[in-house]
Amino acid sequence: MLFSRRQRTRRRGERGNLAVVTGLIAIPVAMIVVITIEMVSLSSEKARMQAAVDAAALAGARELAVAGGSARNANGFAETFAMNQVSDLSPRIAMTFTASQNSNGGFQVAGVGLRGSFFGNMVPPGGFRIEVNAVAEALNQAPLCVLALPENEDDEAEPSGLSVILNSSVQATNCLVHSNGNMQTEGKGVVTAGTIQASRTATGTGFTPAANSGALRVADPFRGRTIKRANACSGTPSAALEVNGSSVFTLPAGVHNRIVLVQGSGKLILGAGEHYFCRSFAVRGNGSLTGDNVVMMFDDDATFNATESSIIALTGRTTGDWAGFVIVTTRDNEEDMEISSSFVDKLLGTIYLPNAELLINAAGSVAEDSKWSVVVAKEIALDRNARLVINTDYTGSGVPVPIGVGDKKLSGNGTRLRQ
Repeated sequence: MLFSRRQRTRRRGERGNLAVVTGLIAIPVAMIVVITIEMVSLSSEKARMQAAVDAAALAGARELAVAGGSARNANGFAETFAMNQVSDLSPRIAMTFTASQNSNGGFQVAGVGLRGSFFGNMVPPGGFRIEVNAVAEALNQAPLCVLALPENEDDEAEPSGLSVILNSSVQATNCLVHSNGNMQTEGKGVVTAGTIQASRTATGTGFTPAANSGALRVADPFRGRTIKRANACSGTPSAALEVNGSSVFTLPAGVHNRIVLVQGSGKLILGAGEHYFCRSFAVRGNGSLTGDNVVMMFDDDATFNATESSIIALTGRTTGDWAGFVIVTTRDNEEDMEISSSFVDKLLGTIYLPNAELLINAAGSVAEDSKWSVVVAKEIALDRNARLVINTDYTGSGVPVPIGVGDKKLSGNGTRLRQ
């Protein structure tokens, strides 16, 4: 078909107008596509930040659910936990997380993110602001009943805080077993507890339930206590106290600057009160050591050994500065406190060895007849057929539980998000 010059000119004009119109339409369409993509991305980023504060709030609530949680930096732990969940977003979003404990018992984590917006942060002005918030609460609080306190958290060669090997076991069904260092089971070693966790690593297959690694460190709940008695052991030691044969001896409370040895079928009864020992203390053979309302305190170089078929039955202090404690060592005491007798049936109270090791290698149960027991020591090692039994009948005993450990259990179990 032939067109006139006027028609051809008109058609070229129409094509030009169409190109202009198409170009004008393409710009807003492209902007809509870009905005849609950005808004979808923004929604996804907010969802991830929300998930991060949800998880951090639950983690913080779990920390507070452990006895002594208020003494630890659960807030800082939760803030770092949240940031680690979304660290890959940090190149394009400036994020801050803040954790706090509510007066009504909730653990709150709030997050704020600033993200670039369109036209040089002009729409909206200053960029997009992302705000997220989560509150969690603990439905139970696990009593802290076993705590290992390795000295240096940064030392790669640091031995395990808790070691359970061969056929030995720790039975702490209703409470928390925690190591600030490593934790291990070997052979047929078993740890059974309400909660098991290590601040470093947990190795072995003998944990029920499974042990958690990388947990927040638990501060020494008794770190502010003064234990050592100045000049108490500076004098010349007295002659050794030996309780032999079938003799029975009652030792009044006080400072004992002499070696104490109970052997044969001898019986040593500790009088009520605080007993401060400057030298070694050993019970062996068929000897027995008993005492109610007592605490045994050991100076820097003093040791305690219960071996062979010796019988130990001790009930901790019911009153005074050391109420709730049964065996304590000074902070400079780095000796091994050994229990290798099968007849250590009662250790009712708290065993506190801040820089010493508790070694249990008895072929039988230890502390099984105690209403409750708590062990806080630098290192705790069980081997052979030893069985450490931690009971939690706190209300059934006349021995009070020291602040920072023991019974803070509420009804229910676990944690939940409140909002």
